[in-house]
Amino acid sequence: MAVLILDEKEDKFADRFYEMRNFLNESGVATLFIKGLLTQEEREVHANRSDTDLLSDRLSEITKQIKNIEGTDSLKVSYIGSSSIAGRMFRAAGSLDSPVESLILIGNGLQEYDGKLLNASILNILGELDFTGRIVNRSVLSKIESSIKRVYFVPGSPSHFEDKTKWIMVSEAIRRWYRFPEKRATEFSEF
Repeated sequence: MAVLILDEKEDKFADRFYEMRNFLNESGVATLFIKGLLTQEEREVHANRSDTDLLSDRLSEITKQIKNIEGTDSLKVSYIGSSSIAGRMFRAAGSLDSPVESLILIGNGLQEYDGKLLNASILNILGELDFTGRIVNRSVLSKIESSIKRVYFVPGSPSHFEDKTKWIMVSEAIRRWYRFPEKRATEFSEF
């Protein structure tokens, strides 16, 4: 199951994430789209929107609830979100008992994380022309221990959030990530 997480501050990208959810569903990937991890009242407190501990605990709790549903014992869970919320995704997936098998981080601006993701593989999707993002994200990912760390560069793109045709390429790369997990190490580039 792909858990798509849209940050409280990223409402302008909601349409893109809805499109991705629909595309993945049509491709046979089960999805859960979470538009914000805070209640309306919690959103009014500005500090809550950046509270990585609170937000990653919420994400962990949602993941546990998914796994508590009857018949989901063998279900693999992954997180998809923009790189700006990577910190909460890293923390939620970093516990030893985490059922999260992969993280898909879209864009540049990964947050530092000094833990291990022994059970999870990582795919970072960047614009091919996002040279700053390459440097920053490579530095952050080099410090994380994970079974597989790969990158997909969106051809000819400095940023793929605004361009609908580039966003389709993002969705197609994610579909390939799910469809052929045994080929992740060979089909996607090393950072």
